[in-house]
Amino acid sequence: MNLLPVSEGDRIHQLDVIRGFALLGIVLVNMPTFLHPMLFLPADALPIQHTRADEWLRLFFNMFIQTKFYTIFSVLFGAGFFLFMHRAEQKGLPIRRLFARRLWVLLGFGMLHLIFLWYGDILHTYALAGGILLWFYRKNRKTVHAWAWFLLIFYQGLMTLLLFLPSDPASKQMEVKAGLTETALQVYNEGSWSQWMEFRLSYELPYVISNELFAVITVLPLFLFGFSLARQGLFHRTADFLPAIRRVWWISLVASLPLAAMIPLLQEGVVVLPASVDTGVLVFVGWSGLTLCVFYIASLMLLCADEAWRKRLMPLAFVGRMALSNYVLQTIVFTGIVRLFHLYGTVSLLTGVIICLILFVFQIIWSRWWLARYTYGPMEWVWRCMTYGTRIPIQRIKS
Repeated sequence: MNLLPVSEGDRIHQLDVIRGFALLGIVLVNMPTFLHPMLFLPADALPIQHTRADEWLRLFFNMFIQTKFYTIFSVLFGAGFFLFMHRAEQKGLPIRRLFARRLWVLLGFGMLHLIFLWYGDILHTYALAGGILLWFYRKNRKTVHAWAWFLLIFYQGLMTLLLFLPSDPASKQMEVKAGLTETALQVYNEGSWSQWMEFRLSYELPYVISNELFAVITVLPLFLFGFSLARQGLFHRTADFLPAIRRVWWISLVASLPLAAMIPLLQEGVVVLPASVDTGVLVFVGWSGLTLCVFYIASLMLLCADEAWRKRLMPLAFVGRMALSNYVLQTIVFTGIVRLFHLYGTVSLLTGVIICLILFVFQIIWSRWWLARYTYGPMEWVWRCMTYGTRIPIQRIKS
């Protein structure tokens, strides 16, 4: 089997750039959940002790970051599905068996990440939803789009209904959450490894599992759109699509502005809905996440079409080529900081942002150094070896 890595000339560098950009957003989104018991805090997603600066940062996150980046990753996962299947098919490999094995390995990575490191893992969800993609590989474009739009509209329709449900203070539930918050702070800061695992298995993982179906429904239509776009050649022949990309850029920008603007309007009471403020914000954060996902992708594709900008953005590509390794590394670094210095529940969002930026700069430097010596990131290499069932050379051959 020809298992050599994709050559530099055949790589789609703009996908690596978009993936690297998404990783920056992902670490910013995940940062509060690394540092605080967000599962059990009030729905405003603010730390227990927070400043006015934290409130402004939370608003900025809701408007421009929250839900805007897992959506990008989901589109890219769908595109990656097509590229993997298409290249394997060209080599005469058993594509369905290989992709199924690839998903099983990803599921294993995700479950280890979920159970032993952090409850916010997305890898296991991608593996579960990715299995459904196999059914669509031979389907025509009309069928793929019909299912993508149906799933997207169905889920967002359910979210729309939330806006009309009257507000419920749920004081008893808040009392329970307050107790779990205190327990989480004690366990994460002072508890033993066994106490940490017991808390996670008893309270965090059941929450994740109970929401898994909705998580799959959320990402699957984005997978399908990404798969369809890659099959149409959007990423291979971007120059042919530039006029359409510019139109989409404008449409997504115009659509995003009012959706994002509704978030502060709801928080300040300028707009009042039957639902609670937190529920209204949640819905509009999700809607703006879809439109800004499109806007961010279109923006980066237009920038990458310019030679000068493509060179400026290349540092992101190094991180994007090692997306799996860097995603898990972000969890390891934050979990290590919290455990080592007993900082859980004490770090401001502003400090968290600073840590994220420092970490991301380190990831750019590390990824560039690593890829100058090896053809794959460490986890990408393990993933590839386990997918193909053989040890694949990782050392970069010097010319």
